Amino acid sequence: PEPVSEAAEAAEAADAPAAAHGAPEAAEGPLEPSEAPVEPAPDAEPATGPADAGPPDTDPAPDAPDSPDALDSPDSPDAPDGRGEPGAAHGADDAPPPHDDHPLASYALRVNGTDRPVTDAWIGESLLYVLRERLGLAGAKDGCSQGECGACNVQVDGRLVASCLVPAVTAAGSEVRTVEGLAQDGRPSDVQRALARCGAVQCGFCVPGMAMTVHDLLEGNPAPTELETRQALCGNLCRCSGYRGVVNAVKEVVAEREAHAASDGDDSDGEADPPRIPHQAGPGAGGVNPAAFGAPGPDEQPHDQPHGPDGGQA
Repeated sequence: PEPVSEAAEAAEAADAPAAAHGAPEAAEGPLEPSEAPVEPAPDAEPATGPADAGPPDTDPAPDAPDSPDALDSPDSPDAPDGRGEPGAAHGADDAPPPHDDHPLASYALRVNGTDRPVTDAWIGESLLYVLRERLGLAGAKDGCSQGECGACNVQVDGRLVASCLVPAVTAAGSEVRTVEGLAQDGRPSDVQRALARCGAVQCGFCVPGMAMTVHDLLEGNPAPTELETRQALCGNLCRCSGYRGVVNAVKEVVAEREAHAASDGDDSDGEADPPRIPHQAGPGAGGVNPAAFGAPGPDEQPHDQPHGPDGGQA
């Protein structure tokens, strides 16, 4: 065999570590001694930087569970704002109860003499909303939702209120009267009939509230003056017919009720005689009329005497 030169042995020794570390293959042919790579000694320590230099900047792994940034991440299951899976950081028993902004309640309203159940209703619903949307009583109207127009007036325990301002749940157990409850035996009340006769009804939006106002007025004041009527109606707004027809209707109702009261008094006279009250004799008649005690003349009848047996006027 041919002797191997020292340069060839050095080239083979340099190719071995280069191939192990994935270095590109060396060009074919022997290398010159000046071009051969110098392999560091096995006992030599790696070169380091200055003594005060810190470790190289390395980004922590994004999925590292021990990283503080991962705990603060909104996508982390242990995030403090609770957007991760519930119970990951704390037990399921430690989670706060859910908060309901719209609690529901069930109660009963006594409307026009009838108990009407209301189930699963938000406690913030107004009496007007419950009457219209849940109970189907659409007489009261929603004109302003601020208690200014009077179109939603109803009576609660005999008191006139704006139903748009009253929480329905607070009226449970009270007596509620709406415009539908004014009719008797299916016939409109005298106030409703008078409003129709006097031309107070046009679009019909404000009239239910006015009818409730007039009923409330006449219950407390059977014979109001025109000024008192206008003061009672100042909370009811109307844009169609105005208020003259309503004022006239109140006057007709008052006159009609007085006439009925007088006729009822006449009917009672026939049943029982009222007590007789003596009247004073007329001027010049004196205290006692002698003709009252004497026998009547030939041309006089007992019933023609101008004075009674007691000397007073017959």
